[in-house]
Amino acid sequence: MRTINFYDYVSKRYATNDTRENRVRELVYAFKSGQRAAVDHAVKVVSDLLIKWYGVDCESYVFCCVPASNNSKYIRRFKRFAAELTKRTGIQNGTEHINIFGQREAKHNNANHIVSESYGYLVSADPEFFANKNVILFDDLITTGETANEFAAELESVGANVLGAMFLARTKMMNNN
Repeated sequence: MRTINFYDYVSKRYATNDTRENRVRELVYAFKSGQRAAVDHAVKVVSDLLIKWYGVDCESYVFCCVPASNNSKYIRRFKRFAAELTKRTGIQNGTEHINIFGQREAKHNNANHIVSESYGYLVSADPEFFANKNVILFDDLITTGETANEFAAELESVGANVLGAMFLARTKMMNNN
């Protein structure tokens, strides 16, 4: 799947004195917690790029945020973001057509950054809405891309055509030597 990210992110487990890296960290965490300034910044950078790429044709596409670990986090993180992006660009809001049941436990405590799915965690996409739609995914952070790829496969199983994914930031792998 084609991907694009706006920033490079250095995990907090790596010390850095780089001002830019620390600002990106702050932006990612502020976005994850739904802070207005961070969400507004993300709306601006994402919508500016969508308008540059698609212009008035944005309305022909669906924008859908990759599911979070539970429904309340998904709503906090993405509801206002997706709604504002839709207003600004005219793109269709697919985020409203996703439901998350249960809780996914993230386990990023290993070298491969594998996210472990928990029992009872289920993501449901509305097949009537997504059938034959061209979809662009979004998530705040990409490390391996596994979560976004799994979600793309879920959408494709209900008839969507996933074109690619946008990420606020991409985890920069650091050499432990």
